[in-house]
Amino acid sequence: MSNYPAAPHLLCHRPAHVQIAHFADLFRASVALLNSYSRWRKIRLLQKLKFLLLVPLLLLLSPPSWAGPNPNQDDIARQYEQVKAYYQGLAASKSEPKNHAAKTTGPATVLPIRHWSSNSYTRLVIETSAPVTFKHQSLLGDEASQRRIYIDLQNSRLSPEAGKTTPIKDGLLRQVRNAQFDPKTVRIVLDTQSNISDYKVFTLADPFRVVIDVMSSDPAPDKADGKGRERRPAAKTESQLAKPLGAGIKRIVIDPGHGGKDPGTCSPNGLKEKDIVLDVALRVAKILKEKFGYEVLLTRASDVFIPLEERTALANAREADLFLSIHVNAAPNHEARGIETYVLDLTRNKAAMRLAALENATSAKQVNNLQAILLDLMQNSKINESLKLAGLVQEEMVSGLNKKFNAVTNLGVKKAPFVVLIGARMPAILTEIAFLSNQEEEKRLKNEDYLAGIADHLADGVAKYVQSMSLANNRKR
Repeated sequence: MSNYPAAPHLLCHRPAHVQIAHFADLFRASVALLNSYSRWRKIRLLQKLKFLLLVPLLLLLSPPSWAGPNPNQDDIARQYEQVKAYYQGLAASKSEPKNHAAKTTGPATVLPIRHWSSNSYTRLVIETSAPVTFKHQSLLGDEASQRRIYIDLQNSRLSPEAGKTTPIKDGLLRQVRNAQFDPKTVRIVLDTQSNISDYKVFTLADPFRVVIDVMSSDPAPDKADGKGRERRPAAKTESQLAKPLGAGIKRIVIDPGHGGKDPGTCSPNGLKEKDIVLDVALRVAKILKEKFGYEVLLTRASDVFIPLEERTALANAREADLFLSIHVNAAPNHEARGIETYVLDLTRNKAAMRLAALENATSAKQVNNLQAILLDLMQNSKINESLKLAGLVQEEMVSGLNKKFNAVTNLGVKKAPFVVLIGARMPAILTEIAFLSNQEEEKRLKNEDYLAGIADHLADGVAKYVQSMSLANNRKR
């Protein structure tokens, strides 16, 4: 709703030539008034013209001369004061934008580091109170010291809670050390325990985070040798590292989107995405455990908030074989409906970009920025396996639900840069099970049979993927 003052109703009831004379006087008075108003000088010419055009518009919208008696001088004076107040309000509201949030001029505060790890993968998240620039470098070790990675955060200072050392000792990283390298730089050093094959660094916004993924192909180091040094295991060959597709798929991570302070999309009737997807995820987990015998882990089993970068990190740290994130869709077009499933990839599709911005809780511009670094991040992603998983899950959900419910639309398998899928070391998909912005689909999401059907067919799609991968592996033997 606009905060502008209400436009005055110009009751020009006099004959046309008198109205024109008064209009000219009123126009000149308005220009003089606006020129005397200090903020008016700061407004661009185009905006000035737009304001001044409102005067004849108000005149044209006023009642004709025969609508009533001629106004007296008091009426004219009152109308002039109304116009004066109106233009003052416009000039004030159209002046230079107000700074609602003070710009951060001092150093950003580096908060305590969070991490998730296994003996071959570690994700560290460095959160700061404001965006910062940074640089990173890897330092090769020798027999006396392992390889190190350091990150320098510019215009930063350590928070008192950050501490100087964060022990990790997961077989990949020994510890993380923090220090105020100089008055404006915080240096963070990652001390490794074994050979690291690669590491990736990327940033996320709102709040600003620097995310570091460290990977290794080596198992945990052996016991220390006689010189007090930990032995470095010999690097495995490529054939040893390759895990047969479908072989040993036992552990599945299910990720109910959003949660806690983040409700996700909401319907006009108060139905929340976070509640729907948790319900479905719990059902899917039960089916996968009891019917198919898989080990299933949930990123959340209650209404709690978990950052996006933590969800994939949990799956990697637990060495999951599959990752499935469940969400509910929404669109400006309330006729939009159906099921669609996504894999991590670049996209130019505007609808996919809009959805990624929605699920990433960020802006379209930040999604574009994320795509700029996604090519490098995706070098080790399992895109082909993810596409096959997405296709089987999508087809099973649509065909299965259509047997009992009418008009379940198949929107297909798509690609988008979802933060929750970044860095996944296993086949990973994100499925949108319905549109909460569609009235009919909102009603279905309240239907116990429909929710049970989604869970059944989603679990069946996962099982079909595992079976197809196992069959493909058997043919190669």
